[in-house]
Amino acid sequence: MMHKDSEIEQVFELILSFFKSVDNITLLSVILTKMMEITHSDAGTLYTLKDGKLHFSIMRNVSLGVFRQGDIDLPPIEIDENNIKNISAYVAIKNEIVVIDDVYEDKRFNFDGPKQYDKMTGYRTRSMAALPLVTEWSKPPDIVGVIQLINATDPKTNKIISYGDIFKPPIIPSVSKIAANVLANQVYFDEIMELFKSIVAVVVEAIDERSSYNNIHTQNVARYVENFAQFLTKRFPHGHILSFAESHRMEAITMASLLHDIGKIITPLDIMDKSSRLGDSLTDILYKFDIKFLQLEKEYMKGEIDKKEYDVQVSKHQQAVDTILTLNKASSLDDSHDIQAEALRSLEFVNREGKIEPILTDYDIEALKVHYGTLTPSERAIMEDHVVHTAHLLEKITVWKYFSNVPKWARDHHEFLDGTGYPNKLTAKDITPETRMITIADIFDALIASDRPYKKPVSTQEAFSILKGMAENGKLDRELVELFIESRVWED
Repeated sequence: MMHKDSEIEQVFELILSFFKSVDNITLLSVILTKMMEITHSDAGTLYTLKDGKLHFSIMRNVSLGVFRQGDIDLPPIEIDENNIKNISAYVAIKNEIVVIDDVYEDKRFNFDGPKQYDKMTGYRTRSMAALPLVTEWSKPPDIVGVIQLINATDPKTNKIISYGDIFKPPIIPSVSKIAANVLANQVYFDEIMELFKSIVAVVVEAIDERSSYNNIHTQNVARYVENFAQFLTKRFPHGHILSFAESHRMEAITMASLLHDIGKIITPLDIMDKSSRLGDSLTDILYKFDIKFLQLEKEYMKGEIDKKEYDVQVSKHQQAVDTILTLNKASSLDDSHDIQAEALRSLEFVNREGKIEPILTDYDIEALKVHYGTLTPSERAIMEDHVVHTAHLLEKITVWKYFSNVPKWARDHHEFLDGTGYPNKLTAKDITPETRMITIADIFDALIASDRPYKKPVSTQEAFSILKGMAENGKLDRELVELFIESRVWED
């Protein structure tokens, strides 16, 4: 009976507990458990409506010690007029509360299921109440599920009683409506989250597809990070800084991993896809050399230079071409190669206007003096700006709520603990564990990637050595590097 002050207080605590639930499964469990407590029910089942069917979501029986959720292997209940003998289907269709004093004596509904369950378990299903979970903001009302309560118990005598007296006050039906509204909000929230994730997936695919190579880098990094977070959650207790059991933290770091390169959508493609030091300039340079060779031949044919001078000049320029091709594709260069590049500055040809101009521009010489990679300092600065663009783009999304740290984690993935990273030269105290994990995964995938034309992939063992070396030099988190190697998440 619901007339005592303590029981009214219990109702308010029940309603508050609905709103404290942070995910769908937890909410379903809270709704059923609290409804059982407030009605002194020994057992109960909660069904959720999906695709015109009632699906078993939560099943609980205190006497038998049964509590199952999510994995209940029972067929869903069809919601149609042909199934009106099923009490839960009837309640959903008619939007009525149904109270049964004894299921074995009732003739309205088919209770073969509960009776078979009793026969298998030795349980005795007697009183039952079925309540529709109905939202009131739509016309007609929107049914989101059904709660089935079993065996109301007198708290004084512990005897099974009818739900009739319990349901006389309007409090129980009102609570069920509140539960339905909260559940509907949670369902809508989940749908919005799925929509948001779908949009993120589309944006990520668009970013990766912009490049003619390495179009699975983002997915790889996200997969490594998510698996690594799961590995750490199993290794460390709940509440530890490296445990991701906290609600939404796993989703948040996965989201940050997916979005860590979103700024590249602004990066010029000729820089992103630059596979050699000279890039597209090489075609123009070789064209100029072709013109030079024709001009030398013309000078020789006209007698402006003799055969010896012609051979010397042709050999000189052919050696220059060979040098350019070598410098352009070399995996690494040093200061001695800078001298070779500078020597090319003196090479000239006559353009179509009849003016003498250098075969190689200042940009070409600068590009051929790049020691590692393919980008000139100015190009590298543009490339590094992708993290700044990442932060700017993500900060424009103002509805993060559970993902408020995602922009920062994504932006900082090129920062190093010793302050030598970019864009803000952060040090260890300002770099979160989430960012450190993304950084390790990002570097690892870049090292082993086999689809980047400007570098050869290294083996996983070589990648481990490089990561350990960076940790020894204070750039990466040593503990996380060791745990990442131990996790072997790239094999999953």
